[in-house]
This record gives sequence, C-alpha cells and structure tokens, in this order.
Amino acid sequence: EENFNGYFGTTSGVDTRDAHMKRYGISALKSGYRWEEFDDRFDYAKDPNESNRFGWIAEIDPFDPNSIPKKRTALGRFKHENVAITIAKDGRVVAYMGDDQANDYVYKFVSDGKYIAGNPSLNRDLLDSGKLYVAKFSNGATAADMMGVGEWILLDKTANTTLAADAGFADQGDVLVKTRLAADAVGATKMDRPEWVTVH
Repeated sequence: EENFNGYFGTTSGVDTRDAHMKRYGISALKSGYRWEEFDDRFDYAKDPNESNRFGWIAEIDPFDPNSIPKKRTALGRFKHENVAITIAKDGRVVAYMGDDQANDYVYKFVSDGKYIAGNPSLNRDLLDSGKLYVAKFSNGATAADMMGVGEWILLDKTANTTLAADAGFADQGDVLVKTRLAADAVGATKMDRPEWVTVH
C-alpha cells in the first residue's frame, strides 16, 4: 500500500499529529485528496489510529478466485513499492522490500517456517511469522575502494537492545506498526527512494 498517507488529514484546523504520524507523512491539515471532509475515518483528529491500518503488504492467491486478501503485518508497515520473494538454501522464504520515500530504507524478512514444494496449504501463511531486518551500509575497510559493506539489523523489540531500551515501542506490534521509527532508532542507512527491489 504505497502513498497511503495522502488520504489522511484533518478538518479540525489544528495540527495534532504525533511524531509517528509525521514520520509517515500524514498531512498537517488538509490532505491532497480531501477524503477527511467526507469520511471521518480519514480525519486523524477523529480517528488517530485509522492510518495504522494502511502501509502493509496485502497478499492475494491468484489461483483461488474465492480467496480473501491478507495483510502480512510481519513484513512491517511503510510505503511498500513491491516485495521480491525467494527461497533460501535452508528452505525459508525471504522477502526483500523497499520503502518508496526519500531517505527511507531497504528491508528483509525471513520466515520462521520452511517452504514445502507442492503443498500450497502449508505454505500459505509463511509470511505471518519470521524476522524483519533493515539494511545498514558502510564504506568497508578501505574508504576509496568502492567495496562497501552491508549488514542486516534485526528489528525485534526483545532481541535488539536498542529497541528493547526504547520506550517508544511497547512491544513487537509497535515495532511493526512504527517500522520507520524502529529503523531510524537502530541507525539504518537512508536511501533515495528504493524502488523495485529484486533478487539477483
């Protein structure tokens, strides 16, 4: 759900956004589409949590016309440009994602469960449980050799000491709803609108 922030604003005439709303680009007053004038759910002053329902990867089953789309919240909440899926050598599903906003991040999700070929029912919910990471890049040992180094930082409230000590995240659910703020807190590398991430 890319660019969902553009649908939210307020008719109150007063900017009451918190840091979380500001970080996700919710309009201070009127939104560009002005939906808040016609539907209260898009007025953040009247329904401050409604925007948290947006910004997730929604998955459909193209082989089942009766399937219901599912939000895969374990993949974090941001302006998902896309998600590129691959199967790791150990059988776990790996998803790579870019947050399509200037000065935002590249993410990776690794499922807890393993993919089982030929068994869609067992694979259907692999994206519901796993570990979410954000990328951090540095120059490496020699600054001018153009051989940078990358690392994946785990975004987990209990396992990451930075997030564990941050009172801004009550639990792992908060980390997933406020993925951008969690990535900020751990010092991830800001990118220039990472679009169309793919697997090589």
